[in-house]
Amino acid sequence: MLKKRGAAILKAAVSGALLYVLFRRVDIGVFLETVSSINPSVIILLALAYIVLQCLSTYRWSIVLRKDADVRYTELLSIYFIGMFFNNFLPTLVGGDLVKGYYLYRKTEKGEIAFASIFMDRYSGFAALIAITLISLLFGWGFLHRIGGAGLIWVFILLICGFFGLSFIFWFERLHSFLANIIGHAGIFGMNEKMDSFYRVFMNYKGRREVLFKIFFLSLIIQSGVIICYFVLGRSVGIDVPVGYFFLFVPLAIVFSMVPLSLSGLGIREGVFIFLFTKAGVSREAALSMSLIWFMVVAAVSMAGAFEYVRRGEKRGQLGIDGGN
Repeated sequence: MLKKRGAAILKAAVSGALLYVLFRRVDIGVFLETVSSINPSVIILLALAYIVLQCLSTYRWSIVLRKDADVRYTELLSIYFIGMFFNNFLPTLVGGDLVKGYYLYRKTEKGEIAFASIFMDRYSGFAALIAITLISLLFGWGFLHRIGGAGLIWVFILLICGFFGLSFIFWFERLHSFLANIIGHAGIFGMNEKMDSFYRVFMNYKGRREVLFKIFFLSLIIQSGVIICYFVLGRSVGIDVPVGYFFLFVPLAIVFSMVPLSLSGLGIREGVFIFLFTKAGVSREAALSMSLIWFMVVAAVSMAGAFEYVRRGEKRGQLGIDGGN
């Protein structure tokens, strides 16, 4: 438990340090003026839109689970929001995906299916994000080269190639088995029968092309919806650039915010937005306010998961968040 608390403190320190550096480089007066100029109705609209997107995400998860487990949509929605809450407010003690897997396991008593469905749900979302990035890169190649040169383009290329490389390992069973044997013999990552069981369940999705198509299509809608929300919010804070810029920049910011070095990507995401949008002529204050306001919208919506967690009356120790050390 002490190690987990240490990680939490370290990540909080990283987020605090990054935000400190970012705020040192903006005009606080202009930043506050930008934030206060937003119409409250826009915030409400964005919150409602985000709730709808999370409901779609839960529906995507239900499609993944449909053949292997009989769980009501409302039950999955409750679990999904609890996972959101843990991701945003307790991101280092207990990950949101681990919490979702725990609740789903309690419901189905099928551990491998529970965690494989969560992995597939996440994977489809990331695949859609990469697809959007690839299409945007094809149309925005010249612009990216103009604002960031070859270096920025290579960041996008490495991201895309990295995803396809890992997907190749996951989906081609022989290659996966070969690498798993090497890792197992080397004693790395504790490869064991549970991991093999998880992979066998995961590979079952390979033959379900209809399911894969449906969840990928839903993921495209969800990820595009998030980008459109950023666009609407950007307009509200005075970011007057074409929507195509958002389809280029937002996926990259989301990917970098997944790096587990800060609390919920706080500080990293803001830095990426400032770096990219200022190259398009946007002020630092507008880029920073857009990112932080969206984070607050997401955090506010995820509070519904806290109510669900309390309603279920789960014992704190069962999820590893008791006060012990």
